[in-house]
Amino acid sequence: MTDKNFSDICYFYDEGRAHLKDCLAIAFDAAQRYGIEKVVIFTAKGEGVHFALELIEREPKYKSIKIIAVTFPQGKTFTNRDKPDTRMEVEINSKSRKIFSKAGIPIVRAQLPFDPISASFRDHGILGQDFSLIGNALSIFGGSMSLCVQAGLLACDAGEITWGEHVITVTSDTAIVVRAAPTRHFLTDFVVREILCKPLFLTIGKKEPTPREMSDDAEGLEDLNSEPKQLPSPEIE
Repeated sequence: MTDKNFSDICYFYDEGRAHLKDCLAIAFDAAQRYGIEKVVIFTAKGEGVHFALELIEREPKYKSIKIIAVTFPQGKTFTNRDKPDTRMEVEINSKSRKIFSKAGIPIVRAQLPFDPISASFRDHGILGQDFSLIGNALSIFGGSMSLCVQAGLLACDAGEITWGEHVITVTSDTAIVVRAAPTRHFLTDFVVREILCKPLFLTIGKKEPTPREMSDDAEGLEDLNSEPKQLPSPEIE
């Protein structure tokens, strides 16, 4: 028996939702090859789950794979791109919820394990800040890696996947194989078994340019062996 295994990783040249369909295709293909029964999709509005249902409709070989949706908790707000000085809440609408319910897809919505808890007054500190540092550390692999890990934790907390079960967790540009564990046992039992795909350049989280943006000569950029001229220093915000 060999003591090593070689596996391909798909690298996207940038971060973002443009890679969602490819991510899902990679995840479902891996699930079928490995005999994994469940794919956990972290989704803000349900778009990834809709794409997954379309994929299963086109590819009947994936029909036995169960989808679990994980989303942000109620009250989680984000900066409004159109009005940067305002905050907005993003959630799965009622129409999508009905579609998912009919397809037997559960929606897990709870406090993210790595999110801090706000105190009543700003000068009273931030509860759970140590856990938010875990999320920040995972961002060195890409902005979505933390959400992939938290999706696995929350799905296990909710009882949708079992403790020790291998599942695939997916976001817009990242997919990983994990051995699940509840949040309480994250550091002792949770395992990232394999990275299936991720961004190569962190164009959103770290504001890195892509190789094409860094090079005056765009030829040969499809070859991963071609090195960019110089990686930028991380920005301090």
